[in-house]
Amino acid sequence: MRKKVMVVLVVALIGLVSLNSAIFASGGPNKQDKVKVSIAADLDPASAAGMRIEGLTGDKKGRLYTIDLDSRQLLRIMPGKGTTETLTVLPRQATGMTFDKKGNLYMASGGGAGQGGVILRVSSENLKKGPFSPDKVETFAEGVDGANGLAFDRKGNLYVSGGATGNIYVVTPEGERTVWASGITAERPEQPIVVNGLAFGRDGRLYISNTSSGEINRVRIGKDGAFGEVERFAKSPLLYGADGIAFGPHDALYVAANERNAIVKISRSGKVAEITSNNNNGPLEFPASLHFVGRTLYASNFDVDRGTNSPNQPGIGASIAQIDLKKN
Repeated sequence: MRKKVMVVLVVALIGLVSLNSAIFASGGPNKQDKVKVSIAADLDPASAAGMRIEGLTGDKKGRLYTIDLDSRQLLRIMPGKGTTETLTVLPRQATGMTFDKKGNLYMASGGGAGQGGVILRVSSENLKKGPFSPDKVETFAEGVDGANGLAFDRKGNLYVSGGATGNIYVVTPEGERTVWASGITAERPEQPIVVNGLAFGRDGRLYISNTSSGEINRVRIGKDGAFGEVERFAKSPLLYGADGIAFGPHDALYVAANERNAIVKISRSGKVAEITSNNNNGPLEFPASLHFVGRTLYASNFDVDRGTNSPNQPGIGASIAQIDLKKN
């Protein structure tokens, strides 16, 4: 990634390429998809609103990680055993999470109310054992206001979505931050979040969820790191509230449609299909982040009082939902 990357107005690019977009919608579940949804971990069994979790990721051992926004506790979950341990207390709230190739954990803290956005990091060494001191959490990068979604490219550059700011940032392995794209605006006034979940496909393109418009866009990255042509991969009312995204079996892209308490699948050709959804009683309660372990998809239940999830009580509350995908 070169030091000088030009800021790009994404809105203009999206308008230019919309004629080549793949837009497909489905009125119901794809009959070929058979899923079983359950709760892998109820993080606060005594209350339906005692904790708030949004981010979710996992390590190579199949262990899951999330953060309680109120207490700032970094939690590690062993789904098979149903156990959870508190590793440390972060210096500030954090949402999006991801690992690099070396096993270091990165966490997005978007800031607000006079507090700028930063990326926090915990080294793989400190994660090898059990709980560790809060002073082991370091600030990897600054100037990433609204930071939420995180994704690494093949060169080790970290891409960061800026939520309602309409920005996408790039942070080099050395911690140098650049505004990579800007100007992305909300389509629905009642939903100001635009750039949200990020994921790289096998085609090398960066896939970006737009929470407000209910769409997934993808963009090629030039050899010099420059922002390339934007293509609309899919758009559908089924994708309203598109939050975390993750690639699964057959290179399909799975989307947490948080406002609809739903998980949606987008095929390689751009066909949109809902694979599971429910009312405000769970097991999906405003799913925010996704993480695959084999054919099992895990989703963090943020449990916000919005859309299908309103009112958010009674219900399960802060938890990790488990979606088992059966082979076709």
